[in-house]
Amino acid sequence: MKICFSEEDDVNFIQWAANLLLPFFREGSITAVRQTESPDAMIASIWRKHEFRSGLPVILVTNENWKLFPPHAPLHKYAAVVGIYPPKERCHFIRFPYAAVHFDVAVEDLYRVRKEFLKDRPSRFCCFVTSGMLGELAEERMALFRRINSWKRVHSAGKVLNNVQYLAPHGLDFLRWISRFRFMICLENSKETGYITEKPFQPWFAGSVPIYDGGCVDELNPDAILNVSAGDVLEQLEALESQPALYDARRHAELSAVPLSLEPFKRDFKKRMVEIGLMRD
Repeated sequence: MKICFSEEDDVNFIQWAANLLLPFFREGSITAVRQTESPDAMIASIWRKHEFRSGLPVILVTNENWKLFPPHAPLHKYAAVVGIYPPKERCHFIRFPYAAVHFDVAVEDLYRVRKEFLKDRPSRFCCFVTSGMLGELAEERMALFRRINSWKRVHSAGKVLNNVQYLAPHGLDFLRWISRFRFMICLENSKETGYITEKPFQPWFAGSVPIYDGGCVDELNPDAILNVSAGDVLEQLEALESQPALYDARRHAELSAVPLSLEPFKRDFKKRMVEIGLMRD
C-alpha cells in the first residue's frame, strides 16, 4: 500500500503520522510516496483543506480536540478517521493514543528511557512549555504558571510566556530537558471528555511529576500526578518539596493502569484497510 501526505511541507505532521504508521513501514506493508507517484491512499490532517480525488481514498489523521479543531469536510467522506477520541459524527473511526507516537522512538522504548531518567533526581524545580492560547484551560494554565512562578521560579521555554530566551527542543531531547525538573505544568487546552494528549506523558516519561488537568484526569493514577482539580496547587507543591520521600514515591508511580501500546490501533487500522481493499488479510 502506497500512501502520500496531503501536506507535503508539514514536517511535524508527517513525522508523527509516520510514527503512528511505523509498525506498517517496518513490515513493508506501507510505503510513503509523493502525490505525483500514483499513491493508493492519501493521509490528510485537519490543518488545511484537501481534495478528494476520484479513486483516491483519503484517511484523516488528527491529534486534536474535535470541538476546537473541526474537520474541513464531513467525516463520512473519509475512508477512515483516525483520532484520539471518537467524534460525534458517524464515520469509520479508529482510535489511537497520541502519547504513543508523539516522540522519535517506539513507545516501548520510552518506558526504557524513563527508567534511565529515574536514576537521577532532578535538580531544578519546575518547567512549562506552551505555544497556544486556544481552549478553556489556556488561560488557567498561564495563570497557574504565574502563581507558581511567584513562589519559585518556573522555567518557561515555549512561545508563550517565555522567560529563558530559548525554545525547548523536540523529540527525545525534549524529554532530556524536562528530566532536569521535578515538576512540569502540562494542562490540556480543554477538559473535553475523552480528550487526552501527550501532555501528562511527556513529564512522566522524563521522570518528572506532571502538574495536570484535563478531561481524562480521573483516569490517571492520582499518586503519579499533581492534580490541579484536587486542591490548592501550592499546598500540594509545598508538601512534595518539603518531603523528598513523598515526592520520590509520586515520581516513581505508574501513570496509567495499562501501558501505552499501538497494537489495538494496528489491528483496527489493518482491518479497515482490508475492508476497502488496500491491504490483504
